[in-house]
Amino acid sequence: MKEPTRNLLVGGFVLLSLVVLATLAVWFGETPRWLGGNEWTLKITDVKELAGIGAGSPVTLSGVEIGRVKALEFRDPNRPTAGVNVVAGIQTMYNVPVGATARVYGATFGFGSGRVDIVLDQATPGKLLDKKQASIPGEMRSIVGEIISKDLIASIQQMIDNIGDLAQKTSPFAEHLSTLTEPRPVAVVDQLGAAERGVTANLATAVERFDKLVTNVNSVLGDENVQGDVKKAVGDLSTAAADLRRTVELWQHETQRTSDNLNTGIDRTKENLDNSFVRLNRLLDNLDSAATSMARIFRYVEDGQGTAGRFVRDDRLYEAGVMTLQRLSDFIASLQRIVGKAEQDGYIKVGKATAVGTITADVPTGEFAAKLIDKLAAFEERPVATGPAPPRSAYRD
Repeated sequence: MKEPTRNLLVGGFVLLSLVVLATLAVWFGETPRWLGGNEWTLKITDVKELAGIGAGSPVTLSGVEIGRVKALEFRDPNRPTAGVNVVAGIQTMYNVPVGATARVYGATFGFGSGRVDIVLDQATPGKLLDKKQASIPGEMRSIVGEIISKDLIASIQQMIDNIGDLAQKTSPFAEHLSTLTEPRPVAVVDQLGAAERGVTANLATAVERFDKLVTNVNSVLGDENVQGDVKKAVGDLSTAAADLRRTVELWQHETQRTSDNLNTGIDRTKENLDNSFVRLNRLLDNLDSAATSMARIFRYVEDGQGTAGRFVRDDRLYEAGVMTLQRLSDFIASLQRIVGKAEQDGYIKVGKATAVGTITADVPTGEFAAKLIDKLAAFEERPVATGPAPPRSAYRD
């Protein structure tokens, strides 16, 4: 085979291979990016004060890089201040929802390259941009501005204003404080104050006066005679305190002794009352026996037996006997009331006069009052003649 023919066949094969490769690339969408076969164009409009962005800057959606910036162009070449449009190439596999916006960040502090973030805050779910005529609004942002928000800047500004207001309002206080602490000797204050020039004492004057007071006190206390008087006064005070302590101890002792004597007297009074009730009980028994005997005698007299029966015939003797029985009955009734009250109260009040006043105590009556009342009640049940004496003829046959 001749060489021209061989070269023609080789050239045709290479050309056919390129056509097949291009067809397959278009078919499967694997065309290299620099050919633009697998990208669609997204235009970010109305970006003002653009800086730090250029061709090749990444475009991200929710943190995922979906394309890169292809070119920058003025919105109106005749009016550069109208803004810049950022033309981005988005990979075919990604879509952008309707209502999305773009935030353009420049290089931070002039280092590195900027980026474009697509934000979906106002995006409409389920609706996608037309890839043939896709455009979204954009705005220029700053990383520093994102870190330091406007609210923080406003708060700092408000704090600075408050500090300024505080400094302005504390200025009069600082002036008065300066006036309060400026040197004003006591001699000058006394002299000018006497001349009615309006000079008053301040903190420095008070400190000077206090220092003089301490100096004078030190001078007085440093005197040997004053120290001796002070020691003597302290000694007298110690002696008076000792005397007062002994007086209190003596008073406590006397009070305790008086209390002991009173308790002893009360115990003895109780014992004497118990003995008195015993004797009174015996007396009542004797009275009971005597009353029984007298009743028997009166029956004999009533019957006219013996000498007494004959004496009964005497009117004066009869009246005297009846009056005696009435008085005895009144005495027993009064004694019964007294003993009844003692039984009801359960005690008898006993008093004793002492150096600190009259001290009283309640002495329980015990069971003697009850026995005494029983005896009196039994004696009272006996018939006793009361009222005016009956005539002598009532005892005659």
